[in-house]
Order: sequence, then structure tokens, then C-alpha cells
Amino acid sequence: MIPPKEGSGHTRLRDGHRPHHAYRSSVLKLTSRYPDGIAGSALLLLRLSCAVSVFPVFAALWPQAGGARVVIASTFVAAILAAGVATRVAALALAISIAVALLAAHGERALLLVSAAGSTSALLLRGPGAYSIDAHRYGRRVIRLEPRSPDRGAAA
Repeated sequence: MIPPKEGSGHTRLRDGHRPHHAYRSSVLKLTSRYPDGIAGSALLLLRLSCAVSVFPVFAALWPQAGGARVVIASTFVAAILAAGVATRVAALALAISIAVALLAAHGERALLLVSAAGSTSALLLRGPGAYSIDAHRYGRRVIRLEPRSPDRGAAA
């Protein structure tokens, strides 16, 4: 149902509120900054998957570099992604590395890099989720494991 335009005679409900206020108060908030539950677990799995993809991407990016340097750099970025510390910055660094590695890749390697770029971009856009250090530092203070917690719209 589309609410009537502002200025028409039907813009107020019986209780004096406008229709969009009543609608907004009755609809559950479906997104949050750091989702928990299944969505948070999915983001944790996505972070771990991106952390694993760091090693082959960095190895393809710097094939002639010393092995120790590549291992140290990839371990550092993978640990940051897995723990959820500065996740969006690490995902951006990984996405740029994947884009540079894609310039020289062809065949199946290019397809795998495109797949890794998609998952890294999703992590970059959505964020780390509730099961991360970022969420602990900047967002959620309590992680609720009940199936219908009050912050998801259940009656108290």
C-alpha cells in the first residue's frame, strides 16, 4: 500500500501520526551494523574464506619475490581478516591485490581470482559481522544467542 501524498486530507491516522511513521515503527529493522546469528556466522565464514584466499593471491602477485616476504605479508593480512580487525581496510587491500593479479592471469586462474574478488567485495561492502573484534570495539557490546532476541524484534 502506497501512503497518500503529503498535503492531502488523508495524511494523518487516527492517532495523529503520519502513515510513514506508523509503518516505520511496525516494520522490523532487518539490517544492523554487525549482524549476529546465521548472518553473523555467514560473515565469519566469508572472512575465513577470504583469509584463505590471501595466500594464493599474494603468491600470484609476487612470484619472483622472496618466499619469506610473501608468507609474512599474506599471514598478516589473513590474520587480520580472520580476527575481524580493520576488516574493510584488509578487504580493500585484498581486492586491490586481486585486481592487480587479474591483469596477468588467464584461464582457470582468472576464474578463481574473479570468484575471490566477488567474495572479497561482498566482505568489503557488508563488513565483518558480530563475531569480530571490530564489532566488539565499535558496535555490539552483547552478543545474544537466543533464537528470538529482543534486538531482533521479539516481544520482551
